[in-house]
Amino acid sequence: MKILKKLLIIIPVVCGIALFAVMKMNKKAPVRLENKERVQTVRVIPLEKMQVIPRITAYGYVEADRTWQAISEVSGKIVNVNQNLKRGYFIKKGEVLFKIDTTSYGLAETRGVADLMNVDARLKELEQSRKNTERLLAIEKKSLASAGQELKRKRGLFANEYISASDLEKEERTFLAHQTTVNNLQNTLDLIPSQKKALLAQKKSGESMVTERRLDVARTEIRAPFDCRLSVVNIELYQFAAAGTVLVEAESVDRAEIPVSLTPKSFMTLLPRKYEGTVGQLPDMETIRRAIGITARVRLPLDGREPIEWEGIFSRTSESMDLKTGAITIYITVDKPYENVIPGKRPPLVTNMYVEVELKGRSMPDRFVVPGSAIHDKKLYICTPENRLEIRPVNIEFYMADVAVLSQGLEAGETLVLADLVPAVEGMRLKPVLAQEVVTLLQQQAIGEAIQR
Repeated sequence: MKILKKLLIIIPVVCGIALFAVMKMNKKAPVRLENKERVQTVRVIPLEKMQVIPRITAYGYVEADRTWQAISEVSGKIVNVNQNLKRGYFIKKGEVLFKIDTTSYGLAETRGVADLMNVDARLKELEQSRKNTERLLAIEKKSLASAGQELKRKRGLFANEYISASDLEKEERTFLAHQTTVNNLQNTLDLIPSQKKALLAQKKSGESMVTERRLDVARTEIRAPFDCRLSVVNIELYQFAAAGTVLVEAESVDRAEIPVSLTPKSFMTLLPRKYEGTVGQLPDMETIRRAIGITARVRLPLDGREPIEWEGIFSRTSESMDLKTGAITIYITVDKPYENVIPGKRPPLVTNMYVEVELKGRSMPDRFVVPGSAIHDKKLYICTPENRLEIRPVNIEFYMADVAVLSQGLEAGETLVLADLVPAVEGMRLKPVLAQEVVTLLQQQAIGEAIQR
């Protein structure tokens, strides 16, 4: 039993030693693996300078260039209305919209004319009275002169005691009577110019009143001041119209405006980088338009269809910036918004239509255009001639849709990496693959042939 116990201990130990010896004899040396550098395949495009037209897309609601309110200047009953006096109808310039009853104003004009005729008659009467008074005054002056000579003669006779004192007194009373008559006639003549002035003033006042009444009669007929489309109609036939009431509102159809809001940064993107002229201390809007040089295209986007477009022009800027948003408003004008209308295909540019406005500045040469996705925290990935990654910081001049425009920091002929490398290690090995379709798209976007929405 003791021998068996010893064998049970010795045999496993011997087997373990033998197995260890066999394993050690069959052991192979470790294989040394060669360290290979990782190569990242990336899409690239060659960098080249190109012409860029700065472009901003904004949105706004269409407004009429001119609006007109027909406010009644006189009161009265509406006795005649245009058959097209309804909202949405078109009215031509000079067409009568409605008429107000002229009876009361016609009677007032007749009374004024009668008053003028009365004043004219009184002026003629006064002129005749002047002539008669002048003739009487001439006669009375002669009588006064004769009476004066007679009085002088009788005073001599009285002095020589040829006549009595009563005869002398009688002659003096005769002389004084003639003198009084002359004075009264002279006073009458002196008052005639003042009387004539008063009558002339009364005539002028009467003429003004007649003119005013005639104007009131003319104001009873309301005509369209320009080709327009009716937007508000507040009158009906035989309705009483009070003075100062807005009866009709209309909008011009020859021109439309679209106000759009831009941030100062976006607006500065459209401005020319160099302008050799001057606008002066108080420039006119035409000078400002020439200096800015913005062009516009208005679009009406339609689902599943080509957008409808109108050519627009930069009209003016707002007088101030918005206090809440800090934006500046510019106005785009479209001439003849109702021209070339095709029912079912091309609608007119009507008020309150929500449209897209593409604004373009002047052409800028020698710029690099890169996809916005290629910008990584104001840095670009450049593939060197040795196919190594170079991370280069750049200054971006401005963004335009989904591309970025640069003027410095790059050289023509360099290779731009489009991929977003994670991680991006300076000097890492790259395998460039040319993305020619991106180059074509960037060229189109630079001059505005491809619109990114």
